[in-house]
Amino acid sequence: MEYWNNGFFRKQNAFHHSIIPPFHYSIFGSAMLSQLIQTPLNKLQSEAFRVRKIHFGNELTFSIPGTLSYHDHTLPCQKDRFAAISVTGNHCDLRCGHCQGKLLESMIPAEDPETFLRVTDQLLLGGTHGILVSGGANKNGEVPLKKFIPAIKTIKDKHPQFKVIVHTGLIRREMAMELKEARVDQVLIDVIGDDDTIREVYHLDKKVEDYEETLWMLKEMGHRLAPHIVIGHHFGEIRGEWRALEMVTRVGVETIVLVIFKTLYPAGKNHFRVPTPEETSRISAIARILNPDIPIRMGCIRPAHPWKAEMEKGFILSGANTIAYPLQGTIDYAREIGLKTKFVEMCCSLI
Repeated sequence: MEYWNNGFFRKQNAFHHSIIPPFHYSIFGSAMLSQLIQTPLNKLQSEAFRVRKIHFGNELTFSIPGTLSYHDHTLPCQKDRFAAISVTGNHCDLRCGHCQGKLLESMIPAEDPETFLRVTDQLLLGGTHGILVSGGANKNGEVPLKKFIPAIKTIKDKHPQFKVIVHTGLIRREMAMELKEARVDQVLIDVIGDDDTIREVYHLDKKVEDYEETLWMLKEMGHRLAPHIVIGHHFGEIRGEWRALEMVTRVGVETIVLVIFKTLYPAGKNHFRVPTPEETSRISAIARILNPDIPIRMGCIRPAHPWKAEMEKGFILSGANTIAYPLQGTIDYAREIGLKTKFVEMCCSLI
């Protein structure tokens, strides 16, 4: 059996007044997770919110990095305060079933190191605090970052306070080491917990174990990790989310980012289900309970659906630390229940 090496077990005494039945915290086992999954949502949220207040107090941050158009009447938001760059332009070999490369269209294209450096210099002059370096994946699920690593190192040498985070996909040890030497601030990786999802959505000939091995390798190198779990990853169905949550909890990471499945197909072609607010709230609450002293973020991807407001409220009640690009009603609700709100013009994973 694996022993969970994270704050959940170090802080187990904080749960002595819990309304949730006591668990055997010191030993990893699926029975504990199954018990949580079967617990009524209101009890889960009560415990999650209580634990969140113990470890993080009353502050709730709203992440407004400026990669998307956003306006709030209390905040003058500047575009590209934190920018996303695609090193492959609009190209992606995988053409994943829910995206088809559409997400890349919102990023700044920079397909060679010279363009990458020129774009970054322009962003720095405009007051940008940092960049996400991403792009389409190849047939092995890897974002082709290797030729850009010297440029990243140049940027970090000249501007050590400038944040550079990278979305790597699955990554080989040699490249991971080079990124560490280039001093990237954080590694983002989508963690998938279902073999069918890997094959049918991502079109990859990989296994769940490949993602856990990648996390452990990055962790052992000393990278700061911000794994992303997509709720409803399998075309809106809940399949591998629990296993993905097990993996990131077992590895021990700096923050966990939860996003909600959103098809990026043009209007009229969306035949996929949308995860319900109860499903999204349950996963976020259990993520908080399993990781009491690790920040839980609601990332910027979620569907433009009538349930959106309820999803955001559910994350707050489930103990999340950050909501990216919140609705105005979400901001108002957080203040109504006594939370101290703060806007940050930074990618949520770095707060």
